[in-house]
Amino acid sequence: MSACRFAVVALILVSAGCGDSHGNRDTLQATQWEPIELVLDRGVVESNPFDPAQIEVNGDFRSPGGEVLTIPGFVSREYARSLVGGFEKLAPVGDLQWKIRFAATEPGTWERRWRVRTAQGEEVGEWERIEVAAAPSESHGFVRRSPRDSRYLEFDDGTPFYAVGENMCWYDGRGTFAYDEWIVRLAEQGGNYIRLWMPSWAFSLEWIQRAGDGSITSNSLGDYEDRLDRAWQLDYIIELARRHGIQVMLSIQYHGAFSLTSNSDWPDNPYNAANGGPLLTPRELFTDPEAIELFKRRLRYIVGRWGYATNVMTWELWNEVDLVEQPSPADLLEWHRDMARELRALDPYDRLISTSTSLGDALTPSAPFNALWELPEIDYTQSHYYSFGGAPADFTQLFPRITRRLLRYDKPAFISEAGVDFRGPAETLEVDPDADGFHDILWAAVFSEALGSGMSWWWDNVVDPTNLYFHFGPLAAFVRDVDFPGQNFVPTTTDLTAPDGRPLRAFQLRGDSTTLVWIKNRQHQWTSPDPAPIAGAILNLEGFADGSAQGTWFDTRSPSMTTVEAVVSNGQLTLDVPTFARDIALKLSRSP
Repeated sequence: MSACRFAVVALILVSAGCGDSHGNRDTLQATQWEPIELVLDRGVVESNPFDPAQIEVNGDFRSPGGEVLTIPGFVSREYARSLVGGFEKLAPVGDLQWKIRFAATEPGTWERRWRVRTAQGEEVGEWERIEVAAAPSESHGFVRRSPRDSRYLEFDDGTPFYAVGENMCWYDGRGTFAYDEWIVRLAEQGGNYIRLWMPSWAFSLEWIQRAGDGSITSNSLGDYEDRLDRAWQLDYIIELARRHGIQVMLSIQYHGAFSLTSNSDWPDNPYNAANGGPLLTPRELFTDPEAIELFKRRLRYIVGRWGYATNVMTWELWNEVDLVEQPSPADLLEWHRDMARELRALDPYDRLISTSTSLGDALTPSAPFNALWELPEIDYTQSHYYSFGGAPADFTQLFPRITRRLLRYDKPAFISEAGVDFRGPAETLEVDPDADGFHDILWAAVFSEALGSGMSWWWDNVVDPTNLYFHFGPLAAFVRDVDFPGQNFVPTTTDLTAPDGRPLRAFQLRGDSTTLVWIKNRQHQWTSPDPAPIAGAILNLEGFADGSAQGTWFDTRSPSMTTVEAVVSNGQLTLDVPTFARDIALKLSRSP
């Protein structure tokens, strides 16, 4: 094997030089949590460089304390994008390259080296230095399950993270240009979370292409070269999200690829034996040794390429795994356990891992897929909920029922997909023309002890074209700076009556020093709106220690906020509620 070395290129924020592996090399300068990208000075010559049996490239990074993080290398190609007639066009730039991406977890002097293993043996580079500066104040590391409260999340440095956002799973014809608009508009409202899929029509690494006569012209099963443009698109979007402070759940496998009944893409799936793959039926994915190894190969590439990103919050193994053609329950559990452990072994940053199921499980204690949440390898639970055909659904009642069942696993719970109508955007707009259901989905999840807001669907054909982004802003401001893991929040409700007789309900999260309140006109539902203003309501809260209290009232549909001072006397706090329509929120801080 010819001698190899790392060259250092700029990945977004970092640029530095380094020499070859034989001395006279400069020390690389980096910053904690910020990405660097290393390019291996070695041609990509193998027939399938994505197959670790042919070639395996790794980078070792030794911390100041001596711990070694090993990161898989990956093959990449650059692309130039353009927007032509409203559609993204990608043009390849340059040759295939071996790359390694890394983010230092602590400041100090690190060392790096490469390792290349082929059938001819292993070549190991010399250690080279990286001087890592301390992270800036706005960098917090990776998102973790909080050790302080099993319901919530926080960053490596203990800063709480509460998710406010939406599903944003794939692009329209504009490709990455669509995300230039969507992500910026969400971030402008304080949103900090999106979910991305890797489906056949967008970011999937494996799929087939057909000619007009139906013959297969490309099959990327286990060899992703023909899909590197999709990987480049995902690079762009993850980095765009990172620059705007947005965390990402990356859903690795969507249900339709291995379903015969639900959005089935099985006829074009490269795993299908009809297309040259190893599987006669979709369910064999979970047990066939060749398919399992191919899936693990894909995981290796995913971790190598995107594992560096501190804003990739979660590896999600499946979107709605209950909708695929089912193996035995035991095989389903074993597959999830095996793949989650593979991710743990590959990912030196040990980020969160989850999976998801569709409507129903969280409301049925004996549902078989609930066994997934018992796996210690799964870090948090999820539920998807859509009303059927616009049928009345009170999310303020449904979401607490869902999360109560999910929280029994002593893990955070997430309403990670929700909508007022599962059928489509036209039906959604018809049954919820004023986005009242959309609004309630966001807020109701907060008071259900979920790890974030309810995450809406239809981002590309409801949220964006009807400009619903303004709903995110007040909620993002409301939860900002709230230490969810540190407050020991207890949910409760208080009923009150407006002077005109309309019933109100105050949903509360009562904490050690912070209380969150959401007051809703109970006559106002998205299926039967009652938007008339309510004036003169009085909120009485009991059970507080005496002392002063400072509060802020939030108009949940505008940036308007009003501060208030109050005193708790004999354990009771009484506040005049500002005039509001539909709902209003209060963030209250108490000083004993």
